[in-house]
Amino acid sequence: MSTPRRLYVYAVCAVTLQALAHALIGLLRNLIVTGLDPERSAIASQIAIIIIALGIFLPHWLWGLRVARSEVEERESVARRLYLYGMQAALLAPVVNNAFNIAARLLAEVGDGGTAQRLYPRLPAGEFILYHLAGAVVLGLIWYYHQRVVAEESSPATEVDGPATARRLYLLSFSAVGLAMTTIAIVNLLRWILLQIGDAAALSTDGPLTAIARLMVGAPLWIVFWVRAERLFSGPQEEERASALRKFYLFSVVFIAALASVTTASILLASLFRQLLKVADETQGDLRTAIAIIVTMAVLWVYHGLVLREDSRRTDESAGQAGVRRLYTYLVAAIGLGAALLGLGGLLSVLILSLERSGTGSALTRQLAWSAAALIAGLPVWGWPWRGVQLRAHAKGVVGDTERSSLARKAFLYFFLLVATLVILGSAVYLLSQILGMLLGEAGPGLSELGHPIGYGIIAVATWLYHAAALRADRRLGLGALATGLEGKRVVVVDVSDGSLGAAVTEEMKKRTPGVDLGSIQLGAANGQAPAKARVEDQLSKADLIIGPWNVTVGMPAGEGGVVTADFARAVIRSPARKLLIPTRVEGYEWAGVDRWKHEAIVRQVVSAALQILRGEQVKPVRPLGVGAIVGIVVGGLILLQIVLGPLLSLLLFTTR
Repeated sequence: MSTPRRLYVYAVCAVTLQALAHALIGLLRNLIVTGLDPERSAIASQIAIIIIALGIFLPHWLWGLRVARSEVEERESVARRLYLYGMQAALLAPVVNNAFNIAARLLAEVGDGGTAQRLYPRLPAGEFILYHLAGAVVLGLIWYYHQRVVAEESSPATEVDGPATARRLYLLSFSAVGLAMTTIAIVNLLRWILLQIGDAAALSTDGPLTAIARLMVGAPLWIVFWVRAERLFSGPQEEERASALRKFYLFSVVFIAALASVTTASILLASLFRQLLKVADETQGDLRTAIAIIVTMAVLWVYHGLVLREDSRRTDESAGQAGVRRLYTYLVAAIGLGAALLGLGGLLSVLILSLERSGTGSALTRQLAWSAAALIAGLPVWGWPWRGVQLRAHAKGVVGDTERSSLARKAFLYFFLLVATLVILGSAVYLLSQILGMLLGEAGPGLSELGHPIGYGIIAVATWLYHAAALRADRRLGLGALATGLEGKRVVVVDVSDGSLGAAVTEEMKKRTPGVDLGSIQLGAANGQAPAKARVEDQLSKADLIIGPWNVTVGMPAGEGGVVTADFARAVIRSPARKLLIPTRVEGYEWAGVDRWKHEAIVRQVVSAALQILRGEQVKPVRPLGVGAIVGIVVGGLILLQIVLGPLLSLLLFTTR
């Protein structure tokens, strides 16, 4: 089946099956739930949808099923796997919702009939349960059918690459849903238990019942899907253990737990500081809520951290997994550093305002509590991961080279350089405007008006200098490691035209490859003399890398006066050196799929590829950032700025009003 036809078949099946399922659920509910009292036109519409949708769905689905059973290619297609797992997800999500509503209503009826009537005033208990049971049964049966189809078609041959990714996405998505429901339920239950200690007036009667219902549905959902994902990870397929999606799931959970822990720890510490400073605290209940969140998130953090450690012990880390790990590490460090800088700035503000005012007011004391809490909570969250990445960045060998050149590290360092630069800019503009205003006869600014921009500017300068020093250290270590690794390597650059390309490559190699022994061979007519055959063969035989146009391996005219003889081509081929061929243009010959690069672009690509070969890496082309990538990086930076600074800044502003 061709790809367009396949997409058409599964798109029609998806739309018609969803319409059929929901029309069938609506009709069933209207027939068995007397309290709905539907209009006849509604029932007629539902019957019409069932007939039409079934008439369209069945031929398309049976067609696709017949092809899948007869053709291995169809069973292995990404489109079919996306359809099967996508439909399972679309069917299971409302089943989970219906199951939660049934469990919540049953618990409400058992716990307190008055509460149940208040929460569910429209339908009696029996009809309410029938209403949601109808949806759960219909969708559950259709889901089970798709599950059986997947089980019949699944094999190590059919679920690799794209299909395996679709399966992992399905399993980990519902594992995440179940984990989120379970986590929220445990937080609410712990909070309910803690609220029994002390003032119970704030206790909500239906709170624990809703949490228990959420736990009854969420915990089995998480266990079933997570256990299946764990079994696949422990299975024979190496691709499963090399999955970056699994690492993304685990690190996302740890990241969310870290973010919630830092924010909540700030709230908890601030509350404790306010009590020590004898400041009125109108939100005493928040202390117990904070404890419930911290305990739950700590367990979540520790468990998934242990899973990550076990994963690392059982299998080598792939490049994709390493990238996800670095992204997580630097995001956690960014959260901690953002909180610490905000706390430091808040403490500085308190110091300045306390010098200007006589005594300290409650608002100032409250700000002191929040700022100290943010600083104390943020420092360890930044310091622990940052210490680890710094140790890896200063390590020798591939570990250090990979860490220093990673995009996540560069994004982290330049992000805080950007933030510090913007703060310095704002502070400098404000101070200069005040000075100019005084020169023009305006009244001089007060201590706080000058102290805040000066203090924040000092913090920003220190932040800028620290991260700039880290970048310089990375560059120095990178150059040193490069020089050590390339010392004694012999590279021969061959040019068969006018000599300009070879000269440009040689000059750029001298700049970027310290320690390399560079030689050159000119076959063109630029100097009017041909190189000695013995010297040429000696150079080629002792080289570790030969760089030259593609036609150095064949005896043929090279254009622009250059000639590659058969003897020279044989000498190149016999040399044990790696060969890096340049796709130059020769009259009468063309390259398929290769752009006509400018001279500078060719030099850049050649030198980059040479470096990768000398380092023992896989050769990958240098691709300049397009407009879309630049826009994506800018948007991602703004999102990161909001993630790191937004919640804590809002929290501090709220508490200092």
